[in-house]
Amino acid sequence: MNNCMISHASQKEQDAARDEWFATRDERKREREEKEKRRKEQEKFHRAWWGMPPLPGDEDKAIAAETKRIAPKE
Repeated sequence: MNNCMISHASQKEQDAARDEWFATRDERKREREEKEKRRKEQEKFHRAWWGMPPLPGDEDKAIAAETKRIAPKE
């Protein structure tokens, strides 16, 4: 809770906000995990696109092997 909530909200409103925060905790965790997964997938794609070696410990090297760089038009 922020200072405004603590200063101006009643105890009932604070309890409701706390309940809402705990109720949506798993959802926020899932969203963070999905965001991290998308970030890693995009990083793998960009490394493959630019011909950079995969990062050490990178389990999914298939995307680097499958992705081919498109040659520029002349």
